[in-house]
Order: sequence, then C-alpha cells, then structure tokens
Amino acid sequence: MSGKNRVNTKAKEASLDVYAAPYVPIVLKQINEAPAQIVPCTPSPWIDYTRYVQSFSGNIFLSAPAYPDALSAELPFPKPFDGKLEISTYMDYFSAAITTEVHALQKECEEYNMYQVPLAAAHGDPRQSMYWLNIPGLREASLRIEIGDIVQVRQLGFEHMRHAGALVTAGYPVPPNNQFQQQHNAVVWGIDRVREMVTLRIDYLVPISLLFNARFVVQSHRIHAWHRAVARTQRAMTEANQQSLKNDNEWMRSMLFPDTKDGVLQRSLNKARDQLSLFDTLLNYEQVRATETILKGQYGRVPYLISGPPGTGKTKTVVEIASQLVSENESSRLLLCAPSDSAADTLVQRLSQHYSPKEVLRLNSPARSFPEVPNSVLPFCHVDDTIFSLPPFPTLMRKRIVVTTCRDAEMLHQARLSNQNLYSLERSIYNVLHPEDTQIEPRLHFTALIIDEAAQAIEPEVLIPILVVAPPADLCPSETNLPAVIMVGDQHQLGPRTASKGQLQRSLFERLLNRPLYKDHPLARSSQSGGIVQRLSKAMLPIIRPPFTDLIRNYRSHPAIIATPSSLFYNDTLEPTASHVDSLLSWTGFEGRQMPVMFAENRTPDEIERDGGGWYNLGEVTLAIDFAKSFLSEGLVKQREICIMSPFAAQVRALRLRARRPDLKLSAINIGPLEAFQGLESKLVILCTTRTRDRFIDQDLAKGLGVIHEARRFNVALTRAKEGLIVIGHPGILCQDENWASFMAFCRRNGAWSGTGPEDWHTPHSRKIKMSRLEKQIQFRNKVSEDSNGDDGLAKRMRRLGLMKSEEDEHWEAGIAAEEALAGEVDAADDGTAEEDGTATESGTSDQDCVAADDSATSPESGEVA
Repeated sequence: MSGKNRVNTKAKEASLDVYAAPYVPIVLKQINEAPAQIVPCTPSPWIDYTRYVQSFSGNIFLSAPAYPDALSAELPFPKPFDGKLEISTYMDYFSAAITTEVHALQKECEEYNMYQVPLAAAHGDPRQSMYWLNIPGLREASLRIEIGDIVQVRQLGFEHMRHAGALVTAGYPVPPNNQFQQQHNAVVWGIDRVREMVTLRIDYLVPISLLFNARFVVQSHRIHAWHRAVARTQRAMTEANQQSLKNDNEWMRSMLFPDTKDGVLQRSLNKARDQLSLFDTLLNYEQVRATETILKGQYGRVPYLISGPPGTGKTKTVVEIASQLVSENESSRLLLCAPSDSAADTLVQRLSQHYSPKEVLRLNSPARSFPEVPNSVLPFCHVDDTIFSLPPFPTLMRKRIVVTTCRDAEMLHQARLSNQNLYSLERSIYNVLHPEDTQIEPRLHFTALIIDEAAQAIEPEVLIPILVVAPPADLCPSETNLPAVIMVGDQHQLGPRTASKGQLQRSLFERLLNRPLYKDHPLARSSQSGGIVQRLSKAMLPIIRPPFTDLIRNYRSHPAIIATPSSLFYNDTLEPTASHVDSLLSWTGFEGRQMPVMFAENRTPDEIERDGGGWYNLGEVTLAIDFAKSFLSEGLVKQREICIMSPFAAQVRALRLRARRPDLKLSAINIGPLEAFQGLESKLVILCTTRTRDRFIDQDLAKGLGVIHEARRFNVALTRAKEGLIVIGHPGILCQDENWASFMAFCRRNGAWSGTGPEDWHTPHSRKIKMSRLEKQIQFRNKVSEDSNGDDGLAKRMRRLGLMKSEEDEHWEAGIAAEEALAGEVDAADDGTAEEDGTATESGTSDQDCVAADDSATSPESGEVA
C-alpha cells in the first residue's frame, strides 16, 4: 500500500464514528414518528398522596400538591444561560443545566429503542394485559427504567405499518388504509434484571404479529422534581433575603453559598475533654473528632463536609454520627440520604446493628421492585398491599431515623411531611384552638440531614432532601435550633451519573469544597505539605473553626496500591492502616518484590463489535484469565476474591464468555464494568484498560468511556484492590494521560513491569510524575528489612541510637501523640485553658487541634469500610 493510501485509510478510520448506533431501516424509524392514536394504559399501583395528607390534616390545614403524571405535562424549556452561578441566578443556572440534561437523556433513550422485537404474553401472571419484553443489558442498569415508567409501543402488522403511502411487511409493500396506527403508552409493572425482562401493562392490545417497536422516553415526572427543587430553593433564598432584617434567617443561603462570615472564630486551643462513649469503638481519631464536632455544633450554620478517600470508613462515620445525634436528644429526628438505593440499603444494614425497625424507616418509592431490596432491609420498609409506601402518619412521626435516596425524599414533599409543612400545620392547629394566644414557635421535626456518597448526586437532586429539613423563612433562629446538614463523600471518585457534560457533573459536595471557607482553610487537605497533616498551633489563632474533616487512614489496601492515588488526588496524605494485606506477595509473578502491584503490557490491537457494539481486546482477555488462573493454581485466592474489570461493555462480555467456558470453570470470578465496583473492594483486582489504538480516544472521551483522561475512573479502578493489583494496558497509549504515566513510572521505578521491558518506554515530563511519600516509606522499610536480615540487626540498633530517624518515624510519633490526646492523656492546649469569647460567632474549642496519623500504630483497625 502506498503512503498516500495509508494516509487516506488512517483519515477514514479517524473520522469513523465507532460508536454509531446499529443500522435500523429508516422505514422502521419512521413508524415511530408517524401520526398515531394514543392508547393510555393502566398505571401501576401508587401512593394516594391526597388521601394520605387528609389522614392527618383533614381538609383544612394542608392539601396534597398537584403533581403531573409521568408524561402528562410538557417539560419547561427555559432560555439558555451562560452566566455564573450566584444566589440571584441560581434558578436560571440550573434550569438551563436541567434542560441540557433532558436533551441528552432523550438521545440516550433513543440509543435503547428496539425495533421489530417480540412481546410475549405473561402467562401465569394473574393480572390482566401483561406482556414480557426482553431488554438486553438491563442487568447492568445501563437503561434508566423503573416501575411506573411509560414505554411507547407500536405493533407492526399489516394495518399498523403504514408510512408515506405504503406499508412494508416481510419486505413487500402493502397498500395503505385510512386507519391511523396505535401507540400504546405501556406501563412498566415489573422489572427482573437477572432475566433482563420487564413486565408491561398494555391495555386494549389486539395481537396481530406480536412484533413491536418499543420506544423509551424521558419520564417527565423525574425532571419536574428537579425543576421544583430549584424553584423552591430560589424562592427560599429570596424570602430569606427579604426577612433577613427581621430575624437573620439565612439558612438556605448559608447551606448553598457559605462564606467565612458564616463560620465560627476560634481564639484559643482546646483542652482535653472526656472521651466520647462510642457505638463503634474501632473508630479512629479523625472519625471521632468529626463526630464530636458535629455533636457540639459550634462550627457555624454551614454544611459540615467529611471528605473520605477510598477505604477510609466514610459510611462507618455516618452511622456513628447518626447514632450519637439520636442518643443525645430524645427529640432528635434524622433524615439520612444517599444517591442510590444500594447506598441507602447499606446505611440501613449498618444501623440495624444498633436500632430496630420501630426506630428506623427505609423509605422506598413504589417504583422500586421487591427483588432489588436485600432481605435484611425488608423489615425496615413499609409495604402497603403490593407496593412500598409511607407508614401511617403517627408511625412515621415516631421514627428516629428515616433513610431514603435523595430523589425519593420527594415523597416527603408530596406527603406534606417537610419541616416547613409540619411547622405550618402545628402553628395552624394551635391558632385555631387558641386564637387569643400569641404565635408559637414549634420545634422542627427533622433536626439533621446526613447525605452519604454526596459527591455522586447532582445538585438539583440534593436540594430535595435539603428542602425537606429546611426551616421556614420566618423562623427566628434564636428561638429554635436550626437543622444541621452533614455531607460525606469523595469528589475524586466517580461523580454524578449524567447524560450531559457540563454543570450537573459537579456535585454540590464538590462545589462547596471549592469555596474559600473550606478550600483555603489552613487545616484543609489541600493546604498540607509533604503529606503530613499539620496540627493546630497557638500561632494559627485566631482561626475559623474548620467545618470539615479530612479522613486519611486507609483500612483497605496494601500501601503500594494506594501510593499513586494518594499522591495524585489526596495531596499525599493517605495513611495505610490495613492489616493482613501481604498474602499475595508470594505470587511468582511478583518475583519476590514487596509490592503486590504490576503493570502488564498488552499490544494486541483492540477490536470493535459490529453495529457499534463496543470495544474488546482478545489478547487482553487471554492475559487477564491467565493471571487469574495463575493465582488460583498457587492457592493464593479463591475465585470469588478475584475481580476483573473493564471500562468497555464489550470487553466485559468477552471476559465473561471466556471465564464461563466449561474447560476453565471460572464462573465465580467477579467480572463487570468499572462503574459497578465503586464502593466495593476485592482481594485481587485485574484491570483491563482494553484500548491499544489512540485514534479513537477522542470518541471515548465524547462518550464518557474508557480510562484515559478520566481521572475519577482511574482513581476508582486502582483503589478497589486490597492485596493485589494488576493493570493490563498499552504503555504508549496510556502514557498520554498524566495520571497513567505517573502509575507506570511507579511500576518502572520498582521493577513491577511485565512485558517487553520498561526500557522501551520513556517517562514523559510531568509535574505529576514524582516519588510519593508512601513510595519512599515503602522503599525505606524494605531496605531496613533487608539490612536487618543481612547484618544481624544492625539497622535496628542504629534506629535505637537515633542514627536512622526519618520523617516516617517523626510522623509515627506524632500519631501516637494524637491518639493520647484523643484519650485525654495529654492536654492539647498550651496553657490548659479553653477561653470563650462570648460572641455569637466565636468559640474557644478546636476541631482539628492535633490531627496527625501513623501508618500502622496510631489506631486500632477500623474493620469493614465502605
């Protein structure tokens, strides 16, 4: 082939849209757009909110809001907005962002449209008009669908396939008739993700061919909830601004736009205090300090943010904080939220160790199917006939903790159970009963909101639970305790799942952390140097009390596994505290290195499935399976302790097909897409990067796929492993990403490279490529271990004499001091006093007066983390 032809071929390949949808005959697409008679179908069972509200407020005081059905109302389409996010532009900013998301969601739905697919009558289902539709990929939750959703269905038959004056059936044109075809707005009544099957209610269907076009559309009721939340928020901030001269209630503004003026000024150090009686006695220093600070509530009227890198025990901290808040005051009522059902279920499972179903409610939407709920969580749910529902009003009021998703918190709004609704109800009833009395100030029902995994939720969705606990604008803060808002998450792991790229990809959690109150604080993670978290000293005073805690102790992984992520994303502050993480070091592939990490070269060309099915790499499949077999043959792991992940769905399918072969019998190995493993961990992780050709990277980025130039995916992928990590990839492709170049440089420096040899790879110039504190620490300890074994303990004797004292030793000693301070054995204050200045915005205690950490000895093992 001539040079010119090669250039033309490469140009064609570069311009090829490898993610183009499979070809569908245009006549089948046009059927979906042709005029049709709309046939509504019976909705799935749902909560009667009007009846529920009347059950406790009658017809006088409250009424259920009138919300549109799934597709009954047109979505608002506000004008584009390119301005900055400010208090005055809040609604304009997010309304435009939501509109962009809706357009992207509709395009995403169209990718899942199905043509000429069969529907099977649901034999054995006692309900009428039920049909089964098989949806490939439903198991991976790639299609956003749930009970109650509408699927537009058109039957393909002789009289139903009219288009442009002719019908097409079996390849032959059929004369048209004058009858419009029908579009059934089928309703999802059941979902079976294991069988990849949905049950549709299709009324008045006359079966002809039982071949259908199924069209998925954006469910407008979900979008309306976002718009309502944004509008309510703008209204709340506007009303507060109008009322501010009267009662100084700027709660909503300070939750979304906190300033340094909202903080609490600290003028003196804190003396040692009595140790808190913990529900979980294995919590570490930072977790306990966060709990104590929140209990005291002296950090200002701002959100308290807990930043927790992988494996640092975020969910354990949430459960401890919730338990302490409930036990502190009999009137405390908490709302606990998470972005996903699985994360909310995890909270309930942890809380069940301390509380019974009488005290905790797991609030589920009727849209959730029963098989998705773990058996251990079901006793905490309320079921009304065949659906999840709200418990009776008196029962719900007695619950100490309500756990739900951010989105399903909308149920509390529809049932008029927000703080504002209940406050108004109590005042109205009292005024009717005692018209001669002055106005009362009722106690707010929900006293705190805790959001776990807050970095994974879009801001409009987080507004929903915030508005549930928000106080009325006319409430006087001096007479009523305002609710606390605590958010826990990690902005460096996977963020919100969105169809569009833009404003909604930044969570409220991340946005708040970038505000000066948090970002510029001297004790913030980003302000530390050398990876050592400094302690508060007298020289720093006066200082704003930090309304945040940075968790630093990793209880999951071997130090070598987290060394690179700690340096790249957490300012080198992570402290490895996991025990029993050396069991895989004896694997022959690690060649005696004391680092269970390896980069394995793969230069096999990647391939794409026909009709845009996705990328796969058979050479990589072989390598991954061979690595797994090697660990198994040496008896180091069990199949269920191995995780093989890839960012490409086609590669996941190829890996599963190979592992499930009868001659291999590796069906128990956990194989899945990268996103499915956030929050999970595995003893051995084999990461398949798959991509070995760089000309399609731009298209990967446009579709949000792959792990190149995807920092959050990179971080999640590397931090799932506990005891062993193998990354398979093409060094020449991966090194285009600075993060990957940093990881490969780490492997090269430490001889953890398998393939033709790292000498063929030249480390690119990047400020990110450096030796981290943890890597230096690992190398130092390995050297000490070698010297100790080789010279009869000379290094040990030198250490005792102080001749080998290092930064790591000083850090270890600082960690011991921190733990002693926590136990009350030393006084953290230089002068032993804790003076109060007596002003409304000042305090004399410290949240992070001696934050320091050790890699192994400063705290007991925290146990299981999420």
